[in-house]
Formats: sequence, structure tokens, C-alpha cells
Amino acid sequence: MQGLDNLRFIRQVFEEESIRHGLRGVLGVAAYEQVYETLLPVQQRRMEELCGGELKGLIGSGSVISIAYAYPEHAIDAIAVPKGDDYDRDSWNIYAGWYRRLNRALDETAGRLADETGGVAIPATMTGVAGEVDHVEGYYVMVVSHRVAAELSGVGWRGRNELIVNPVYGCAMRLASVVTGLPLERTETLDMNCGNCRACLDVCTFLRFKDRLDNYREQCRRYIVHLDLDADVCGKCVKACYRDSIYRDTFQLRAVGFV
Repeated sequence: MQGLDNLRFIRQVFEEESIRHGLRGVLGVAAYEQVYETLLPVQQRRMEELCGGELKGLIGSGSVISIAYAYPEHAIDAIAVPKGDDYDRDSWNIYAGWYRRLNRALDETAGRLADETGGVAIPATMTGVAGEVDHVEGYYVMVVSHRVAAELSGVGWRGRNELIVNPVYGCAMRLASVVTGLPLERTETLDMNCGNCRACLDVCTFLRFKDRLDNYREQCRRYIVHLDLDADVCGKCVKACYRDSIYRDTFQLRAVGFV
């Protein structure tokens, strides 16, 4: 029962933080060992750097808490709004602003969860890097994939756009993680997928031809740099998933409460 009681406790902390930030979100727990073994080798090394001397103990019984905060609906609708022959950059920057806001809220929430569980917070993916690296692979060494923990903990499933898709919020979420040795009940992965939906592929050439490109993520990085918004964002596939996917009548960014 200890692990289940601890899970109830961290969910309560997460709900308190969600209310404090005025956001909606979801939390899941995956086995540390499973997350670690799924990461790219360069990200495994980054995880080792973050966990330090705690690594050996975590391999046997540690957990990764995955947390996500959802965007408000109006931020998603602000993405890629046509204006003449181009897009309305002021509108698009509303989404960029919320990207930064969610990152700050996630970092604060992850920090509190780390304090409460004696763990290590892994902050939300940083912004301002897309234009500083020569290739997207230079970015991988700086981060640990929050998507791995989110997928393994049931926060969502891996969509065709490679983002995590939640049954309520779609992929309109930002993620962070907390590594902890606190005994925790694990949450189950989701038995859901994108089915035959192609909404994100239809809106993005890079995604549509990702199997033919040497590295479609590098094309995404270059496009983000070209956009020159207030954060390293695009979000076209996020909007397409929310508004045009087979789940468009199910996703509810305006929903009240917590998953």
C-alpha cells in the first residue's frame, strides 16, 4: 500500500500546483529502469549526469514521474493563422508565449515534486537552442526525452507526429519529469493509438515524408529558426491534431478537472 499511498500524495501535490498555476494537466509514473533503457545513448548519459550517485539504486526500484500541462484552446487556435500570403506572426506568438508559460509552470511543479519525493527534477525542454546548434543532433546531448516517460507512464500514446497524445488534451501539452527513489505505484500505458488518422501528416511536409528524409527533425529545426518566433515553436501538427484529427470531438482543452 505504501506505493499507492505515495501515488495519491504526489497526485495531490500536482493538483495543488495545477490550481496554483491555473492550468489543467495529467500525471503518470513509469519504472526508471524501463525509461532509462528506452532512451537514446546520449540521453542515457545525460540522465546519469542528472542522477549522479543515485543511479544504481534507481535501476532496481526507482520511478520517473511524468507531468504534463495543457495549453488553453485559444493558444492552439493562434497557430499558423493566415495573413495575406503569409501567417500572422503576432497571433502565432500567443502560442509561443504560452509555450514559455507552461515551461515555467512545469519547472516549478517538477521542482516541488522533487523536493517532496527526495528526487531530481528534469525541467521542461529548453527554448532558444534551435538557432544555436548546427544540427538537431547537437540538441540531443542536452536533454532527456520526456516523451519516453510520458508514453511508458500512460500520460499519452506516441502520435504520428512523434508527440505524446492524451485522450483529453490531444498533443497540446508540455512535459517535464521527476526521477525519484520513493516507492510509487506505476500507472498503466494507454491502449490507444492514432488509428488511420493523418491530420498531422497532411499539414506538415516534413512529417509526411519523414521516412524518406535523412532526419526530418533537422528540417523541423530549420523551419522553426526560419519562423523566428518568441520561442522555438511551430505547432502546426498540434493544431491539426486538435482540430482535424479523428479525435477532434473528444479532445477538450476547456475541460474542467484533472486526469
